[in-house]
Amino acid sequence: MISLIAALMLGCLTLGGQQAAAVDKPQEKTPEYNPGHKYTPEQLLEDFQLLRTALEEAHSGIYFYTPKEALDGYFNSAKEKLTGPMTELEFYGLIAPVVEKIHDGHTWPRFSTACEEYLQQKPISFPFNLRFLKGKAYVYRNFSENMNIPAVGSEVLSINGHPMKEILEKMLVLVPGDAHIETIKYRRLERASVFNGFYTLSYGEAAEYTVNYRDYPGGKEKTVKVKGLTWPQFMAIYSERYPEDVKDKPPIKLEFKDDAAILTISTFGNGPYQNQNIVYPDFMKSTFSQLLEKKIQYLVIDLRNNSGGADDFGKILFAYLYDKPFKYYESLRMKTIELSFWDKTGSPGDKAELEKELAKNQEGTYDVLNHPNLGEQQPLLPTFKGKVLILINGGSFSATGESTSLIHYYKKAKFAGEECGAGYYGNTSGYAVSLELPNTRLRIAVPMIRYSMAVSGYPRDRGIIPDYPIEPEISDLVNGKDPVMDFALKQVKKL
Repeated sequence: MISLIAALMLGCLTLGGQQAAAVDKPQEKTPEYNPGHKYTPEQLLEDFQLLRTALEEAHSGIYFYTPKEALDGYFNSAKEKLTGPMTELEFYGLIAPVVEKIHDGHTWPRFSTACEEYLQQKPISFPFNLRFLKGKAYVYRNFSENMNIPAVGSEVLSINGHPMKEILEKMLVLVPGDAHIETIKYRRLERASVFNGFYTLSYGEAAEYTVNYRDYPGGKEKTVKVKGLTWPQFMAIYSERYPEDVKDKPPIKLEFKDDAAILTISTFGNGPYQNQNIVYPDFMKSTFSQLLEKKIQYLVIDLRNNSGGADDFGKILFAYLYDKPFKYYESLRMKTIELSFWDKTGSPGDKAELEKELAKNQEGTYDVLNHPNLGEQQPLLPTFKGKVLILINGGSFSATGESTSLIHYYKKAKFAGEECGAGYYGNTSGYAVSLELPNTRLRIAVPMIRYSMAVSGYPRDRGIIPDYPIEPEISDLVNGKDPVMDFALKQVKKL
């Protein structure tokens, strides 16, 4: 069994593929998927009850944003609708809005493996990658037969007769995110796989798409009909047309511009660093040593779209910005280890080993022991003493949100961009139990550790609101401009 601390140090469970402590069951041959198959109300109720039990027993932050009474109401309302047969996707459409009410960006139901494989092979993928700016959708990448129609930058007004406003209303209640933060939902919908899955869920399989759009840069309203793609076709065209997008980029880099430095940290996930033979602590030590040697007084740290990763990576960043001993986590707590559904999960079964790394507290829950980020933490030298401006957006999540909360709380930097995608007070992630529902085979990883940051005095249901709210225009994206970074390099010298 993987140790709890080792699992936590691998990084917070994220949707971008970070490793969690959940252990999948041995691979079995994927059963044939029948999209029209309907499950009986009895089968659906069995799956629903197991999902609810798993979340209520194991999820340590289930009531952090939504009180139990209110969440019970959402569960009960959904349960009352289990009166007739449903397909897998219909059932998913029933439970996903309830799970979203937990307001935890780490807790996201998934289609069954069979369903995912089936959908990937069907020519139904919407042949565009979208960007969402100020509630509007724009073509950012075109994978259709005519790569110039619609032109990149065109605003999508409707798809198959469905107004984009209606499409977003249907999707936003399905996408999980921390607290009551909307920016993370829009950034997640910019992933083509997420948008495609939720479009199919909301409107069914579509082999063709009639797209009404306002062309760029002319602004004339036009319509085009395009064919859907299989997911392998989508990815092949992506690599061919936009090779820079799919090329591996350094997970971290340091640049100098005039008398300012730019530190870009694209991820705290350890995998990309290992793949490129970069040792994160060594890189950070070298970075702050160079800042001292070069007498750099202005530092811009770009954490946009950094979805998190290893717990200690975020702490290391903060430790170079603060010159006194500090507390990072207030606590790491697990609700219980007595799970009635443990034998139905794909998780390790040796609870005796798990208990060795936990201690029961006065509240009846369990404290995680020996995590290196617990207790008094020491600053790292050389401390940066200059002005710092940090760039964040809805894609700044999980361990990234942990570090920025401390930086914000201790007033060690100003922030620019859009609201951080991570809740200010922490998250529920780390060790997770993986569950496959017995009938529909829907899957979910239920995170069990509540990470509580040692911060206070901020609204409970928000991420960091930037001191300087800036959102690019579509013309900036089309022309390869970065107004957020341009602003930061000027503003950091005025702090």
